[in-house]
Amino acid sequence: MIKRFLVPCSRLRFLLASRLLWGAMLVMPALIPGNEVRAEEDDSKLQSTEVDTSRWLCSLCIYPIGWFGSVDFGLGYVSDSSLKFGDYRGLEKKGLFLSIDGDAHYRDNDGRYFDLYGRNLATGSHQFEMRGGQQGRYELRLGYTEIPKYRGHGTQTSFLGVGSGMLTLPGNWVKSTLTSGLSTLDKSLADTPLKTTRKTLDAGLTLKFAGKWSYRLDFEQQKKDGTRPFGAGLFLSNTTHFPAPVDFTTKRFDMALEYAGERSSLSVGFVGSSFENGKSTVTWENPFLSGPETEAFRADLAPDNEYYQFNLTAAFAPTAKLRLSGRAAIGRMQQDDLFVPYSINPLFSDLPLPRTSLDGKIATSTLNLAGKLTARLARRLDLTARVKLDERDNKTAVDLWTPVLTDLVPTLDRPNRPYSFEREKYDLELRWRAHKAVRLMGGIAQKNIERTLQSVEHTRESTYWGEVTLNPWAVAQFRLKLESSQRDASPYQILVDGGPLENPLMRKFHLADRDRDRVIFELDLSPAQRLGISLSYFSAEDQYSASLVGLRQSEEQSLSLDLNYSINPNTSIYAFASKDDIDSELSSISGDTGLPWNATTQDSITTVGFGFTGKINDKISLGFDWISSHARGKVRTDSGRGEDPFPVLKSDLLNARVHLSYAVNDQWAMKIYAEHEKYDSEDWYVDGLGPDGLLPVLTLGAVSPDYSVTVLRVLASYEF
Repeated sequence: MIKRFLVPCSRLRFLLASRLLWGAMLVMPALIPGNEVRAEEDDSKLQSTEVDTSRWLCSLCIYPIGWFGSVDFGLGYVSDSSLKFGDYRGLEKKGLFLSIDGDAHYRDNDGRYFDLYGRNLATGSHQFEMRGGQQGRYELRLGYTEIPKYRGHGTQTSFLGVGSGMLTLPGNWVKSTLTSGLSTLDKSLADTPLKTTRKTLDAGLTLKFAGKWSYRLDFEQQKKDGTRPFGAGLFLSNTTHFPAPVDFTTKRFDMALEYAGERSSLSVGFVGSSFENGKSTVTWENPFLSGPETEAFRADLAPDNEYYQFNLTAAFAPTAKLRLSGRAAIGRMQQDDLFVPYSINPLFSDLPLPRTSLDGKIATSTLNLAGKLTARLARRLDLTARVKLDERDNKTAVDLWTPVLTDLVPTLDRPNRPYSFEREKYDLELRWRAHKAVRLMGGIAQKNIERTLQSVEHTRESTYWGEVTLNPWAVAQFRLKLESSQRDASPYQILVDGGPLENPLMRKFHLADRDRDRVIFELDLSPAQRLGISLSYFSAEDQYSASLVGLRQSEEQSLSLDLNYSINPNTSIYAFASKDDIDSELSSISGDTGLPWNATTQDSITTVGFGFTGKINDKISLGFDWISSHARGKVRTDSGRGEDPFPVLKSDLLNARVHLSYAVNDQWAMKIYAEHEKYDSEDWYVDGLGPDGLLPVLTLGAVSPDYSVTVLRVLASYEF
């Protein structure tokens, strides 16, 4: 049984280095007469080591001792099957399911503790976490999470061996040059959900030594398996889409030795990670009619690789008005998986590779000089300066390669591009409290990037911003921020390395000259004691005036309104609405005619919602949430030929949730959760095509998801 009691006290005092007085009931443990516990040294740099903590007591704090927690268990029901609804939830199948959630905790007077959490333990998406130790000495951590993700809806395939690295066709398969001639296609199709499951296991340890030193160790392993869409085929002839295997394992190791003093802190750490692909290649039969040399294809998948880094982080506050912090890191990436031959086509089996593996090596380094230098220049004037240097040095050797496009067309020898970059960031920020109700801020930032083996050697981006915050009354606060930036790029150059040539007028948007303007407006109102109103507006506009081919302009606007009202201390309601618009313009040139054409995209998202939560009486609690979102996407091209715009992309989401709790007694309660979600979407890119809708392309037949699903849970809740 849990023991809850009030701790008697006589007085409480705090002495903080920053001369701030904090409530002891919020930040300090109590001492129980007759069972005293030594106060730990404060690692947060707020406490002086000379302060006598033996009489710090709290008269209002309630402390649990022993075991306590709660568990919710019962049955749930899903009204319909839907892969889209099952994303992340793990409730993709119609029918009954077990619903189990809970937590358990332990505390004692010697500072020992244990916490255990479980969420959705009986569904396809669940989480388990526990931690325990002794305050001020050590902590152990362990957790496990499993999350499903569906990457295609309504997908089908005729291939056998889905999930493996070898896909074959049925024995009675009839080949043809077009999908219209694949006479056995319909009979051989089988539903093939494209699903991946991510399983994460993590563990950790923290040890606190005498003084102000501690050691932290964390390990994480992510296992991701399933299938994802993949496509390839014969050059200028046929293409096949099929489920490619996913068998990824990522391991991450993170450790650090840390020091936390009153005016300084230090961390020396190491990070290592490795990626392993259990299915390094995928081979599939060609479903189309072809010569004997192209009856099968093969593709290489993600290669194994590893990364490690040493890092040093430090902070120092020589005075109350000056603080410096910084971080330095040096790392290395490696990738040396064995190469597969250029082609599975026997006609090119004798093409020699320049080496057996990439033997890729990339050295990385990061240096944050005064990662956040904060200085008090005057009574109401503060300065913050930041400098960050980031370098990626690709040491991979350069050789000449002879790729075979789509296993049919060998190309001219071309070198690999082990590109590198050096990135510099400088920020300077001033804050001035001009009046107790007026605060002014402003700053400048500079970002320089030097690149190798890319179309642009260097870019320079300068940003200037200013912000004003007004708080003239206790019931209102206003914030306005204006920002302008200009990016200048060195002359664009066409890389001639044997690969496809780019249009000489084309500019990649992340390398092109750009002018950007942003506006942020926020208004917070409290016209009544229980009423809160927030209004915000965001606008961003990018201009690529020097780009003749490529992205020319983009604009984004967002407007939102939030309302909150507290009916009483136990009951509140809320409502919100938002509108987001994203537009862009681009220009290009038709490859076959050389004629220019323009395109515009217009995306609009409108979201509204409201909710209620509160206690009806001492035994009944009720909550309700409702949200509706509508998204529209318009794409139009104009080549001067009067073509019609593409059909409108649509997605509509409606979600409503109700939760009701009835307390039977101090330990038992009954809970009911109900959720309804309706989703409708239209995508001209996939709708109505089916696997054979494109004559030279065999697809997976994906469709836009549409569903209407209701989930009901009836639970018993026990608190101990």
